[in-house]
Amino acid sequence: MKISVPTHSLIESLRKVLNIVNPRSTLPVLSNVLITATKNELSLFTTDLEICITTKISADVESDGQATIPAKKFGQIVSTLSGENVTIETDSELITSISSGKALFKIMGLNPSEFPKETEFQENQTLSFNKIDFLKILKKICYSSSTDQSRIILNGILLSIREGNLTAVATDGRRLALVEKILDNQDSLIDCDVILPTKVVNELQKLLDGDGDVNIKLSDSNATFIIDNTVLTTKLIEGSYPNYRQVIPASFTNSIQLPRENFSEVLNRVSIVVNESGSSVKFSLDQDEAILEANSTEIGEANESMQVAYQGDPLSISFNPNYLKDPLKALDCDELTLRFNDEYKPVVMLGDEGFLYVIMPMRS
Repeated sequence: MKISVPTHSLIESLRKVLNIVNPRSTLPVLSNVLITATKNELSLFTTDLEICITTKISADVESDGQATIPAKKFGQIVSTLSGENVTIETDSELITSISSGKALFKIMGLNPSEFPKETEFQENQTLSFNKIDFLKILKKICYSSSTDQSRIILNGILLSIREGNLTAVATDGRRLALVEKILDNQDSLIDCDVILPTKVVNELQKLLDGDGDVNIKLSDSNATFIIDNTVLTTKLIEGSYPNYRQVIPASFTNSIQLPRENFSEVLNRVSIVVNESGSSVKFSLDQDEAILEANSTEIGEANESMQVAYQGDPLSISFNPNYLKDPLKALDCDELTLRFNDEYKPVVMLGDEGFLYVIMPMRS
């Protein structure tokens, strides 16, 4: 195999595929990237056996072929090259030469036949989204997924399709983020639930940039995302997602509106004095005024007030400050709505269209 490819194109392509590689894999070939040269195209493929990703770029192919190259070293080498193009040539001894300008590297690889094949499956249905719209959905909920390995079913996000509507959900048991969206012109969709692993959600957020659509293929156990010249396929988390609807309160006794940016700024300032886990920020309401307070034994205390439209009884609710900050970073709305009953029951935050966030107060 011998090819020449623009350096900047190779760098960008490697960035898309290298994060999938598990450097601690017990199967040595999985620490490599499989490169395949055919016609006028170079493809790069990596997998950890749960997720696989392929991306393709145009190349000047002198001779077809395949090679595997240690992924981390390949990325490091290419990122340092200053030449306009990179020439890659593999010999019969599985040694790959990488040259650009006056730089030359010779890297030993493994037999391409040892590399696992790409996952293939027969999809039950397909759907598509504008890339920016799908990215916003993921960002508005992904922070709420669990990292507790004993609750694998919550280590990802749920995509639930019902009667032409999509509901995307993430929860860790202490908070829940949800986005609902009507799926236009997709009447043929079958009702289904799929749970995407967090690792896949993180990778998708890196790939979903620019104009265009993402095409999604779903089966009972796999999902494929086609984004421009990149294809990402993942195994789904098996099992039934908890009934998330039952944690959303049916009614509320109070509701207030807050300017999102101002509230975020005040919250960030006040929570500076909080640095230990388990600490909280107190949110107090009384006659058109909201006061945010925080304190810690190591640093001190802080408080700041805001004018709000509130005519209910005085009330104080304590929250984990990070649980309040996370959704504020992802929303675009000018105003937030908080709905609540008392200092112990779940509080609901509303903002962008279709967005809902449930957070459990902390006991003071």
